[in-house]
Amino acid sequence: MIFRPFFLYVMLVFLFTSLGGTEDTQAFTPGKGMLLVAAEHLTDARFHNGVVLLIQHDDQGTAGLVLNRNSSLTLDKIFPQGTSLPGPVSTLSYGGPLEPQTLLALVKIRNYPPEPADEVIRGIYVTGLGVLAEWPDFAEEVVAYRAFTGYAGWAPGQLERELQRGDWQTIPADEEFVFTTEGEELWDRLMKSQLQQK
Repeated sequence: MIFRPFFLYVMLVFLFTSLGGTEDTQAFTPGKGMLLVAAEHLTDARFHNGVVLLIQHDDQGTAGLVLNRNSSLTLDKIFPQGTSLPGPVSTLSYGGPLEPQTLLALVKIRNYPPEPADEVIRGIYVTGLGVLAEWPDFAEEVVAYRAFTGYAGWAPGQLERELQRGDWQTIPADEEFVFTTEGEELWDRLMKSQLQQK
C-alpha cells in the first residue's frame, strides 16, 4: 500500500488533476523543516546523493520533497493552455517517487500565504501548484517558488528505522537550500560540510 500523507488529500482537491543542537548530525531528530542528506551507501536510484526537505513528520507518517533532482517536464506541458505561473520558473523538480501526478510548490511569502498552505520553515510554505497558479495575490506576495512533481513518503516509524541504519543524516534547512540551483552538487557541499564538523 502506498503511503499518502493526510495533508496531501486536502491539497489534491486544489490541484490540477487533469494533467538542532549539536555538531553531530545524527543528534538531530527528523521533523518538518529538516533536511535528509542521503548516506553514500544509499544506492536506491530514487535517493542516491539526494537531499530531501521534510514537509511533514507526525503520527500519520513522513513526507518530503527532493531538492536536488530535475524533472523532464515543463510547466507549460502540465497546465491547461492559457494558464501560466508568473516568474522565471519553467521546469518542474522531481519531488519523489510517490504520486507523480501530484504537483506541489514551495513558496516564499512576503506576508500572507495562499490557502491551503503549510509553513515548512519560517516564511516558506508548501501548497498545491494549482493553488499557487490561481492565487490572485501571487504578484504581491510571492518572493520565490519552486514546483515539484511527486513526493517522497515514509510510513510511521519507517524513517526512524532508516536513520538508525545510517541511511540519512539530518540537518536544519534554510532558504538557501530550498531554492538552490546546485542540483546534485548540493549533496556534495552538504556532505563536505558535515565531514568538516566531525
